[in-house]
Amino acid sequence: MPDMKKTLSPSIAAILAAVLIVIMASCAGPVKNERGLKSATENMRSIIQSKLANLDNAVSHAAERIAKSGLQGEETRGILNGLCKKYPYLLDCSTADPQGKMVIVAPEEYRRYEGTDTATAEASKKFFVGFSENRKPMLSDIFRAVEGTDAVVLVWPAVTEKGEMLGSVSALFKPESLLDDIIAPQASVGGLKVNVMQLDGMVIYCSTGTETGKNVLTDPSYKNYTELIAQAEIIAAQKTGTGGYIYPDATTGKPVKKTIYWTSVGLHSTEWRLVSIAELGD
Repeated sequence: MPDMKKTLSPSIAAILAAVLIVIMASCAGPVKNERGLKSATENMRSIIQSKLANLDNAVSHAAERIAKSGLQGEETRGILNGLCKKYPYLLDCSTADPQGKMVIVAPEEYRRYEGTDTATAEASKKFFVGFSENRKPMLSDIFRAVEGTDAVVLVWPAVTEKGEMLGSVSALFKPESLLDDIIAPQASVGGLKVNVMQLDGMVIYCSTGTETGKNVLTDPSYKNYTELIAQAEIIAAQKTGTGGYIYPDATTGKPVKKTIYWTSVGLHSTEWRLVSIAELGD
């Protein structure tokens, strides 16, 4: 009988580990103390990071193949279709020239965006300028994509064996499409609210949906909650930690103590803060 430790590929091992974590989390029940809050959050972090790493490896591999096949052509279209099919949460996969103009976009329903300039907003212009200068893979902050939705994009350079940069290979996705099937079950079982926040304070995912798209540091709805804003500033500045603040209960409106634990996930110098919020009492 073969030695399983030697035959399991890293990707299969990561999937099995993620499944085990989900099973353990589903059996844990409601979070009752800070130790449980930290454990639940770290479980989610491990799965999310593994999921991001798997996608990163796949886009990297696609970019290597496309550097040989070229930015256009049926072989390249097949590579992009295969990438999107492997990761159903992706909106589309595309190649672009060095200026950010999309050359091939898959799957078929997004083909109409071929020839579109992706660097239309100030944020996307800045992102693609940085990408062209650094020629390194990048994960963007959330932005309004030309496809008409708020999304993030993972981009890898397509560089030939001679060192020529043909352009880029991109995978576009909505954060909730990647995060929800990991976070929502744990949040429900643990009695938690879970937010994923960019370092600028923008909440790109909220397990209850109430804060998605809000910036905790600048949104007017938070201006009277200085303790919450101060805590968000600390979260943005520190990769992990514990804290708390007073905030109205969603049902009664009465002020209640919120206990939080946060940690970090991300790729290529882009970080997201994974923030779990619980009412543990005094």
